[in-house]
Amino acid sequence: MATAFSLVHGQDSRNVTEPRIPATCAVVQAGLAAPGGLIAEADEARLDTQRIQAAMDDCKGGGAVLLKADGARNIFLSGPLELRSKVWLVVQAGVALVASRDPRVYDLAPGSCGVVNEKGHGCRPLIHGENLADAGVAGEGVIEGRGGATLLGEAPGAKTSWWDLAHQAKIEDKQQSVPWLIVVNGARNFTLYGITLRNSPGFHVAVNQADGFTAWGVKIDTPKTARNTDGIDPGSSRNVTIAHCWIHAGDDDVAIKAGKAGATANVSILDNHFFTGHGMSIGSETNGGVSHVLVRDLSIDGADNGIRIKSDRSRGGLVQDVTYENVCIRNTKDPLVFTPAYTKKSGDLLPVYRGITLRDVHIESPGQYTFDGLDDAHPLELRFDNVWADGLAQSKFEMQAAKIVRGPRLGNLTLSGADGTTSDDANSVAGTPPRCTERYAEFPHTNAPEIAGVSAPEEDHAIYVAADGTGEYTRVEQAVEVAPDTGATILIAPGVYREIVTVTKPHVTLRGTGADPAAVVIVNDHNAGENGGTLHSATVNVRADDFTAENLTMENDFNRTHQQVSQGSQALALLVTGDRAIFRRVHLLGNQDTVYAGSRNCSPDGPACVPSRQYFSDCVIAGNVDFIFGDGKAVFEGCEIRSTAHKGGFLTAQAKHYPDEDSGFVLDHCKLTADAGAEAPIYLGRPWRPYATVVYLHTWMGAHIAPDGWREWKPGETHSLDTAYYAEYDSSGPGARMKEREPQAHALTAAEAARWEPQAFLHGSDGWNPVGAKDQR
Repeated sequence: MATAFSLVHGQDSRNVTEPRIPATCAVVQAGLAAPGGLIAEADEARLDTQRIQAAMDDCKGGGAVLLKADGARNIFLSGPLELRSKVWLVVQAGVALVASRDPRVYDLAPGSCGVVNEKGHGCRPLIHGENLADAGVAGEGVIEGRGGATLLGEAPGAKTSWWDLAHQAKIEDKQQSVPWLIVVNGARNFTLYGITLRNSPGFHVAVNQADGFTAWGVKIDTPKTARNTDGIDPGSSRNVTIAHCWIHAGDDDVAIKAGKAGATANVSILDNHFFTGHGMSIGSETNGGVSHVLVRDLSIDGADNGIRIKSDRSRGGLVQDVTYENVCIRNTKDPLVFTPAYTKKSGDLLPVYRGITLRDVHIESPGQYTFDGLDDAHPLELRFDNVWADGLAQSKFEMQAAKIVRGPRLGNLTLSGADGTTSDDANSVAGTPPRCTERYAEFPHTNAPEIAGVSAPEEDHAIYVAADGTGEYTRVEQAVEVAPDTGATILIAPGVYREIVTVTKPHVTLRGTGADPAAVVIVNDHNAGENGGTLHSATVNVRADDFTAENLTMENDFNRTHQQVSQGSQALALLVTGDRAIFRRVHLLGNQDTVYAGSRNCSPDGPACVPSRQYFSDCVIAGNVDFIFGDGKAVFEGCEIRSTAHKGGFLTAQAKHYPDEDSGFVLDHCKLTADAGAEAPIYLGRPWRPYATVVYLHTWMGAHIAPDGWREWKPGETHSLDTAYYAEYDSSGPGARMKEREPQAHALTAAEAARWEPQAFLHGSDGWNPVGAKDQR
């Protein structure tokens, strides 16, 4: 490893060679052992922080502080350490510097570390340096972050780890405060050499505003499921070399950043191997400008992303003069990603990518490719020189505002017909796919003790949606489309999602992650008059079985901008025809025809059908005319049924077609309310079909409910009240005037009401009981 890289071979203006550890100025011997990797509970308070810090402080002339084993004792347990200029911290082979599990030792303010909130950044790093010169961290030992170990001070029975906090923050769309391993700001010639960094709670290495930073032979080993565990991130720095490193992480393997602190330039990324993680990234902060970057001799095997440049209008800037050379990529979902819309945040900091060259690149598996410029005035400018991609027929491509030139050697990756331009240099010749077989290698063995009690997070199969771009997708429909045919849980961050969502795959769950259902709003304004009828107007269409929605709002806001009229104003928030559908803590908002609770296979003239079953719990359903309707078998338990402003109205219009059809609506322990402007008469329902069946159990009814309760579909024309079944049991409130109801209405006894209880009504041949299912928020 003694190869020198000069300016001719890289972009770093220094003459970078393999580092040399300085002479030892102090030796600190280990006082702890971890038989079988287990640190005794009594030893967790025996921190070596002061001993190590004192040794570094005393090396005033410079040199290396060596952390050394003492027989079987090879563990140093530490809280935050402060690096000093000209002093290297060296961890001997077979020795582990282990981070404390106590959040309090990392607090920037009392109680600020080990929490999830809106701010984040409440922890000191394990190793920190400020305005250093000629300092380093090295050795053949390991620095162990214990990101997956239970934190100290947890309540009895709780087993929260740093990584658990990161996962909680993702679900709640907040920030976790966890310590990073190494953070250095304002350094000159800072070096990482040979050290193994393992299981960081957050980023492994962040070096900012440095002039001269070398990471050589560094090994980073953290599970792919550990969120926000970037490998090495140089930011707003000059003269950076990252060489001969092996990185297995849960986020960007390397991410070059350039924020408001300034530009990043003269960067060499040479002869590295990336495994899991998010690949070789530039961004998302590029507003300081990134230039003169060479990535050469890189293998990426198993990462989510390959080569990626990402930013947005809130933190974008110019990225130019970047070359990727001799790169092999396989088993990667998104091999090439160039996007100026990493999030949807607004601003006037425009991300512009130009002078980007890919040379001798071979992508050996299919994937999703993104080539996006900002707009026609700020296009993405790429050059492909001998770029090859396998599995093109199985790959997907997105391209807009892009100018791609191929040559002087032509590979097989071309994007003809996409939204952008591709052209070939004159006199270009056919290229040859780079050989990659010998480029891939297994992660090297580390001569360092394992530490027990560090559990990798389970793989999170949920799909994350965030309107601001901080999730995997910005639209709910996108997540539904990519969900496997067996179903998925889709977690939706707070925001407004103006779109149409259609679910045709079973076992799909949509779950809002906000504080209440109003935080996540799926909304559109289709209507019957303009979109082919009422059943083509829904914002959310659920046609598959075993669907669940929790803690969100589904809305049709057509009547916010259009006057409600008798024909054409029908505008569904929800259409559901799937069986065993559950809606828990969902707001369903509209006016005319808000919710269609229907079936797939029932019709007036058809054979005996099996209606679909739906269960609505603790929901708010708002509308005015027939706003809960359909031929499904549905229960509404603990829901508020709210009549919106309108002269007259009907809560239900059930559509049971013939006497033996097993459908109907049950409203149990609900509350019937009305907005200001909701004018009488407002009815409990009217029969859309002759055998309509609706039962109210234990329901509070406001004074807006008409005393007669039920009305004919078209008085004087239809006579469906004679065949419909309308009933109540234990109604209360000023609208519960059972003695004044239509003569056809039934006042149930307790024994008669029992058959309409939700568990009995929805039981079916499969014994379905959604009442016992819990909200999984």
